[in-house]
Amino acid sequence: MSSGRGLSGGVSRCYGFFADFKECLKTEALVTHEDGTKGWKNNCWQVREDYFECLHAKKEWAMVRRVNEEEARQASIAAAGR
Repeated sequence: MSSGRGLSGGVSRCYGFFADFKECLKTEALVTHEDGTKGWKNNCWQVREDYFECLHAKKEWAMVRRVNEEEARQASIAAAGR
């Protein structure tokens, strides 16, 4: 939670990532480059990605799914080889 409080009253598990993301956004500004295109002065995407991974764990679950699929594949190969 952005308040920093978890369900049990302590600091939430993702608050550190949120605080880093919030600090990065404080320095974020839209600038115009030499070629006339607009872009962000400070790129906060990596910090945002860390925060969202902490919240949703999509990359972690994708890795677990790939590991489980590989284990199943190797087990079926071993069973077919007997």
